[in-house]
Amino acid sequence: MRAQRLWLLILNITFNLVMGFILPVNTIFIHKNLHESLVTAGFTLMVYSAFMMIGNALGGVMFDRFSKRGTLYIGYAISILSLLGMSVHHIWPTYAIMLFILGFGMGLVYTAVNAYTAFIAEQMSGNSRVIFNNMYLAANIGIAIGSTAVGFIFKWSIFFTFFIPMLLFVVSGVILLFKANLLDTVHEHDDSIGHNYVSSDTADPKIEIGASRFTVNLIVICASIFIVWLGYSQWDSNMSAYMLNQGYTTREYGLVFTINAASLLIIQPVMNRVVSKIFKLLKYQIFLGTVIMGLSFLLLPGAKSYLAYVMSMLVLTIGESMVFPTIPALLSKMSTNKNRGTFQSFYSIFGSLGRAIGPYAGSLIVTALSFSSLFVGITVSMIVVAVAMIGVKELA
Repeated sequence: MRAQRLWLLILNITFNLVMGFILPVNTIFIHKNLHESLVTAGFTLMVYSAFMMIGNALGGVMFDRFSKRGTLYIGYAISILSLLGMSVHHIWPTYAIMLFILGFGMGLVYTAVNAYTAFIAEQMSGNSRVIFNNMYLAANIGIAIGSTAVGFIFKWSIFFTFFIPMLLFVVSGVILLFKANLLDTVHEHDDSIGHNYVSSDTADPKIEIGASRFTVNLIVICASIFIVWLGYSQWDSNMSAYMLNQGYTTREYGLVFTINAASLLIIQPVMNRVVSKIFKLLKYQIFLGTVIMGLSFLLLPGAKSYLAYVMSMLVLTIGESMVFPTIPALLSKMSTNKNRGTFQSFYSIFGSLGRAIGPYAGSLIVTALSFSSLFVGITVSMIVVAVAMIGVKELA
């Protein structure tokens, strides 16, 4: 079982390395290199997100009904072909078309990796949320390394900006080719790490909770995912304009994310060990984390120094370390081996939807009202969904 988690972590780090490569450069490449407008670049990325959402949804169904490893193989193959095309063919609009195809392929991969995580976690009779925490930490390490590396590689070579991610997916495909049997294996006992692993399908949570209450659970969880990511996406978009308007440089804005990634390496292990022992039910951990994330935005309207922005990000990091790995764990508790991939796709879909709509919705609020109104609105929205989370009926 330890080997299962190790290879799954490697696949997750590799996927997020690619995300770290792709996301930061697309707007710049479309606007500066392909000479399209910022509006066109923004619309292109929104369509890319939509294709990723389609891949998320289809990936969950394929994982459950078609093939676990087959879903990953198809996702990797589509992503590899599109990245190869992007690395050698820099012409508009074919570049955009290949980017959309890449989004679809990566959507398949993302959901399949999450579903594999849930598949393995639900075999554990111990604290299964640990694997979700570790996967979240691995994802952030991958994004941090990828986004840092692409800053240098993009200036050096457009070709390698897309060819290196393609090679990373090729490596992932090779790993899957030789280790897929291990990922699909259920170990009944593994005393070397102090856990027993058992089948998780002893009961259907939908039957135990009740169909109508179960539906309400899903609505609340999906709404929480959407609101949390909609708010979080402001740091990736509108916060850049806010900080630049306050006289800070692009480098100072980027440094905030470096602090976020570095602090997460310390905060996440603490949350992994301490918070999981305090809260026996996952919904309370999500409640507290969401409230903390919301309150972090209240530090921004009156921010008079760079330290205030850093403190806001650190508070946000504490909250996100409690929320982002725990929601997939809660979805896993609500699913069975027959629908685990579909349920994990909910996190991918509504997270992508929040990231797609967030920047545009935030810009509308800022234009019509103010940045302060945006920050207060995010806080109120997060607290509302956090309180609603307490009403979720979670099986012990």
